[in-house]
Amino acid sequence: MKSQVSILLHVTHGVIADIRAAYPSLKGLDLDFETLTLLCRTRGLAVFTLDLPNLDAILLDGLENGRLIASGPLSRVVSNRANVPRLFSGLWKRVFDLDGCLRPEVDTLAVFFLRQLSCIGKKLATECSYDRIQATVGEYHGIERRLRHPSVRWDLDDVDFEDGGRDRHLGESVALSHPSDPFHLAERQEEERSEELNLEYLLRRCQQVADLFADAIGPIDPLLFSEELESESRGTGFKHGPGAVAERIRNEDKSSFPNWPQKLHGVFPFELVGKTAGSDMERPPNHEVASRLITVPKTAKAPRLIAAEPTAHQYCQQLVWKFLRQRCKRPLLREFINFSRQDLSSEMVVKSSLDRSLATVDLSSASDRLTCWTVERMFRGNPSLLRALHAVRTRWIRDDISNPPDFLKLKKFASQGSATTFPVQSLVFLIIAITASLKGPVRWSKIRHLVGQVRVYGDDIIIPSHGYAPLLAIMESLELRVNTSKSYVTGFFRESCGSEAYMGNDVTPVKPKTVTADSPTDCQAIIDTCNNLFNKGLWHASDRLLQTLPPRILRGLRIVDQHTVGFSGLASFSGSCDSHLQRRWNSNLHRDEVRVWSLRDRPLKKSRGGFPALLDFFSSPYSSERARVVSDYAGSRKVRGDLRWEPAYSGSRETFV
Repeated sequence: MKSQVSILLHVTHGVIADIRAAYPSLKGLDLDFETLTLLCRTRGLAVFTLDLPNLDAILLDGLENGRLIASGPLSRVVSNRANVPRLFSGLWKRVFDLDGCLRPEVDTLAVFFLRQLSCIGKKLATECSYDRIQATVGEYHGIERRLRHPSVRWDLDDVDFEDGGRDRHLGESVALSHPSDPFHLAERQEEERSEELNLEYLLRRCQQVADLFADAIGPIDPLLFSEELESESRGTGFKHGPGAVAERIRNEDKSSFPNWPQKLHGVFPFELVGKTAGSDMERPPNHEVASRLITVPKTAKAPRLIAAEPTAHQYCQQLVWKFLRQRCKRPLLREFINFSRQDLSSEMVVKSSLDRSLATVDLSSASDRLTCWTVERMFRGNPSLLRALHAVRTRWIRDDISNPPDFLKLKKFASQGSATTFPVQSLVFLIIAITASLKGPVRWSKIRHLVGQVRVYGDDIIIPSHGYAPLLAIMESLELRVNTSKSYVTGFFRESCGSEAYMGNDVTPVKPKTVTADSPTDCQAIIDTCNNLFNKGLWHASDRLLQTLPPRILRGLRIVDQHTVGFSGLASFSGSCDSHLQRRWNSNLHRDEVRVWSLRDRPLKKSRGGFPALLDFFSSPYSSERARVVSDYAGSRKVRGDLRWEPAYSGSRETFV
């Protein structure tokens, strides 16, 4: 089996072949590849996961600011008279002049090729070094220590959010950000006072927008909402997530609920939520276990930190997530936020890269900086929603990664891993984005004018360019941080939700997460990456990566046209074909079939009965096309890749034109 470094070098050589096909007169590509090969002998995989991505950061900063500032790994310039990086200098010179200034007419194809070479290993799922993991965990603790305390006692089992709710407002953050000690007052200049007044004005408007949205979402009655879902054959809304839980129990045992704390019981009674009618199961112990901090591979630069939530909390969080997702489909709200369609943001990215009317904003550690203090003010006009969010929120997190292990009492609303984190932060950031972009009085009629200009998906924000400065001010006041190195407002580059464009051209590179065929899912991921490279016009690179698959899999892949529906295989622009595959006539189904390689989910059948299994049965949605599982647990599946008989293309066996 080839190493990841050798495979990445092999694919990079294919990318260089594609560059040579586009620029036959371009010189120095062979020398660039030799340089990469030599670097890999000393630096190994870090060349692709750490060093080359630095070139991409330099490129994007130059596109945004109009001038190239070379710093970091692989950034050595050609000479004193040519201020562009030596590596791939032929491509750099098509984007920047010899002084490092952006050319009047940038070659966008060269931008794409530079980004593809720089990002080929950027998203590779690899384990980080111990030092990088500890540094990330240390940053997590540091952020938590600096967050402000909430005004309401979120650590209590029962909280009355209506008591004094209208007295809590976002404008209080100005006083908290500028303490009134004598030294601070003496040092503050008059112009800083005027900025503070301006910030107070922005926060006052932000609170007005927040109250409008809290009212538009409407109150939540968990039991009534669950009944509505069940009457529509959509299950009960309660369900378990697929991931790990704090108690470290197996998926099939989750509905036995080892704990059901009183805080949760007050809003989600166990007798009506955690068991079925006729069950003699008693309420589990009143004990709230802490969520568990775990690392998930992200990039070689830093891991992703998420929380494994307690089983009962996770089960009820899914209903709140379902409620928010459904309420955001209401008129006008759906014009700004859609939890199931990232492509709407992608369309706006391409448009704004042409006219620069919109800015794309990215946040740093968004979920870790969203405090209970901010949430209790954003949704002060919806106490029932705050009660539900408080009930399903975990108050403590256990950190077993640090040495020694530690417990944290959280001031943030929730870590990644909670089902409520994504929708709540999306709504909070949408409220801030609309406030920053809004002109005139705060009314729905004015907000309607922002349709097509504001969109939020998680921490990916699109706003009018004039709203960027106000958004920065509001975010900073609320202890949120804009990642200015990944936010774009002045240049012609825009990025949001994985879509990246420059001057109306798609310059999104292919960033594989794996390049080694170590498992069936990895093989399918490589096939998908090959298709992505092929569709981008990187045909040599696609072929190089494809050849790393075992011959048995290669012989069992279809050729599939982009317009062919219902079949999977290798992408083609010249029609579909399965004539090279083994063929048979199925007399039982009366159809031609071909032998193709594909993934197959095989349920791990485990005999399971009792009321916990019945609870899972009632919780799952159903229809005439989708049956529900009764006693066999099918949540854990074993994925296998194998050759299987599938229907052949109808009509001609070969449809190449």
